[in-house]
Amino acid sequence: MNPRRWYGIRRLYEARFRERVLLMLVVIAACYYLTWSVVQWVTLTPAALRFDFVNYFGGAQAAAHGTDIYADFKRSWGTESWVVAYIYPPFFALLLAPLTSLGLVAAARIWLLVVHAAFLIALALILRIHPELSRSGRRLFLLASFTFMPVYLNLKFQQVATVWLLLLTATLWAAMRRRTGLAGLFIAAAASLKVSPIFLIPLFARLGRWRIAVFGSVTLVAVTVVTMLAAPGSWQFFTVVLPRIGLGTANWDNGSIDGLVSRIVELAPNLFGGVTQTVAKVAIVAAVVIVIGITLWFARDLSAETWTLRLGVAALITSLLIVSSVTWQHHLVTLLLPIATATAWITVRRPGARYGWGLAAAYVMCWVDRRAFPLPADLQVHTPGQAALVLAGTSVKLAGLLLLWLLLLRMLRHEQRLALRVPERPAAGALAQPAA
Repeated sequence: MNPRRWYGIRRLYEARFRERVLLMLVVIAACYYLTWSVVQWVTLTPAALRFDFVNYFGGAQAAAHGTDIYADFKRSWGTESWVVAYIYPPFFALLLAPLTSLGLVAAARIWLLVVHAAFLIALALILRIHPELSRSGRRLFLLASFTFMPVYLNLKFQQVATVWLLLLTATLWAAMRRRTGLAGLFIAAAASLKVSPIFLIPLFARLGRWRIAVFGSVTLVAVTVVTMLAAPGSWQFFTVVLPRIGLGTANWDNGSIDGLVSRIVELAPNLFGGVTQTVAKVAIVAAVVIVIGITLWFARDLSAETWTLRLGVAALITSLLIVSSVTWQHHLVTLLLPIATATAWITVRRPGARYGWGLAAAYVMCWVDRRAFPLPADLQVHTPGQAALVLAGTSVKLAGLLLLWLLLLRMLRHEQRLALRVPERPAAGALAQPAA
C-alpha cells in the first residue's frame, strides 16, 4: 500500500499542512518554555540556587568589597572539587557585583532574566545570519531550540551557556559584516567568561581575518589586566583554577574526550601498568591538538563566500566541546549555532538525505541524558558488564558531538572543492545582508 494514501499521513506530503503543523508545534514549545520559565522565576528559592549561583554571588560580593573572589568557593567546595563546578573568572564576578546589594534571590532573578534575554536574542541573531533557511527550516530550528534539553538545564542551574551562545553568535554576525572592532570585542568578552573561545583568534587568523584576530587579542589582554587589577586574588584564576580545570574529571556527566579517558582510567587504573596516568594525559593532550588542529586545517577560506566563515566557526564551537576538560550537558546550548549553520547549508547545497539524517541523529544524541540508560543507581561499577554500560551510556553526547563535527568538516571540504572547481563563479550572496 502507498503511505501517501493513508488518512492523516497523506496530509504530511502537503507543504502547507506541514508548515501549519510546524507552526503549531513551535507555539506549543514556546508556551511550555514561557510557562516553565515563569514558574521557575516566581518559585525561586535559596535552596534552588545552591548548585552554582550561590558561589557566583559570593564571588561577586567579594569583588564588590575588594576581597578574595574565590574565598567563598573554597569554603563551600574545597579546592579538590574545583574541576567539578564552574569556576567563575574575575570578569564574571565583576559583572555580577552590582547585583549583590539586592540579595541572593533578587540577584538570581535578575540574572535569570539576563540568561533568558541572551537566549532569545541569540535565536533571533542566528536566524538573521542564516537567511538561507526556509520558512519551514526556521520553524524547525525554533522547535529544536525550545525543546532542547540543555537549554532547560542551563536555566535550572542559572548557568552562562546562553550568554556564551549570544557572544559567539554576535562574533560571527560582526565578522560577516566586516565589523572588526565589534568582532574583537565579542571574542574578548566570550573568552573572559569561558577560556575556550580564545581559539576563535587563531581561527580568524587562519581565515585571513587578521584585523579581527589582532584586535580580539589586544582587547582580551586589556580586559584581563583591568579585571585582575579590579578583583583582588583574581591571579588565582591563572595559577590555580586553570591548571586544576585542565585535569578534567571522571564525573559521568562530563561529555568530553577528557571525561571518557578519565572514566576509563578510573575503571581500569592499571590498564597500562604504572604508566596508565601518563598515557591518559598524553591521550587527552593529543585529542586537543588533533581535533582543534584538524578543525583549523579544514577552515581554509578559498572563496569570497561566507560559508567557510560560518562553517569554520560552527566546527570550532563543536570541537571545543569535544576536547574541553569539562563538558556538561548545559554547555551544549552553544550547539544551536552549529546546528543552524548545518541546516542552512543543507538547504542550499542539497547534498543528500544522509546529511539531514546525520544532523538529526547528532541532535538527538546531544539531547539524551545518561539517566535514560539503566546505569547503576549508586554510581558505583561492580562488574565488567556495568563498566561497559557506563562507558557507553555516558559517551552518547560525545558521539553526537563527534558526528556533528565530522558533518561540518565534510561541509567545509565540499565548499573547498567547489571553490577550486569553479574559481571564476561569483559567490552567491557573498557578504549579502541577511533578510530580517
